Amino acid sequence: MTTQPTSDRTAAGTEAFSGQSVKQRNSGNLLATQGYVVGIELSGSGARQSVALADLNGNILHRVRRPQEYVPDSQSVLQLLDEMIAEVTKPDHLRAGRILRVGVAVGGLVDAKSGVVRRLHHAHGWNDFPLQDYFSEKLGVPCIIDNNANAAALAEVVHGIGRGERAVLYIGLGRGIGGGLAVNGRIYHGATGTAGEVGHIVVKEDGPLCSCGGRGHLEAIASAYAIVRTMIGLSIEYPETEAAIRRVTDGRAERITVEQIFKLAAEGDQIAQRVVHDVRTYLGLALANIVQLVNPSMIILGGPGASAGELLIAPLRERIQELCLPEASQSLSIAQSSLGSEAPLVGAVTLALQDL
Repeated sequence: MTTQPTSDRTAAGTEAFSGQSVKQRNSGNLLATQGYVVGIELSGSGARQSVALADLNGNILHRVRRPQEYVPDSQSVLQLLDEMIAEVTKPDHLRAGRILRVGVAVGGLVDAKSGVVRRLHHAHGWNDFPLQDYFSEKLGVPCIIDNNANAAALAEVVHGIGRGERAVLYIGLGRGIGGGLAVNGRIYHGATGTAGEVGHIVVKEDGPLCSCGGRGHLEAIASAYAIVRTMIGLSIEYPETEAAIRRVTDGRAERITVEQIFKLAAEGDQIAQRVVHDVRTYLGLALANIVQLVNPSMIILGGPGASAGELLIAPLRERIQELCLPEASQSLSIAQSSLGSEAPLVGAVTLALQDL
């Protein structure tokens, strides 16, 4: 692989990228017939990174994941990503050509046009970070970055369950809640790149504190992290629920999943039912408002929170039908992501391949 000199852009070298980028998003077309692209996923906390090498058909050939037990600083994350990129782009992996582009899916506020990470709500050191420039200079090839929910939405309409749909809303239920709107196979970014920030819709005035500092945001109530935290917190005063949690988690209550909570609710646990009711109420309210505004043909639920499958989808479908005009919801389908946890990484690869 041919790259530009790294200029020791680890440790102190990354400081050269701490200011705001002035470059615009690369708009070159990928017209090559052989070679590879690199896809990178960076979570909103910076604690989970994935890197993949893919061919020009989007087939992932090699991948590496490096989840961390702590939230690292931006410098540490970049150094780790450099090592991961080197691992997937070893010379014996590049026998059919060179690296042509890199796509990056980032779990935070991203200005996709200029290639700048505006903010990660769950990590520090990323404010106004020109990540597109960093990887372009590091690898000597064009780089495209976008929000991870946008990337996941793109992946689903190109490779997943959203193929053939004209207007698709992807909702990622993880530590936060991300959203991506794909219209005619393209991501809609809005005027300043913040379209799809569904997690920060206010659904409960004076509600719980959100990671961004606001109150009553959807993310603070219906993200996978919020659902688990609420369930564990409420169970402290209810021995039967505590016992049920220990039973389904083999005594490790902190590892309970959204799917297990929804199953406990279906079995009749009253605390789980209360949690599920709030998810139905507030996530359903947010989605119903989006349906009225955007009129998507499909809503795709992804991330750990979507593991509940139809136990989550059925009440949301019912709630949306209750709140929306029949004309807005009658042709709407709600589905679980077909790409699962792979969606953001597949989306990063798809970004690198997309004809901009």
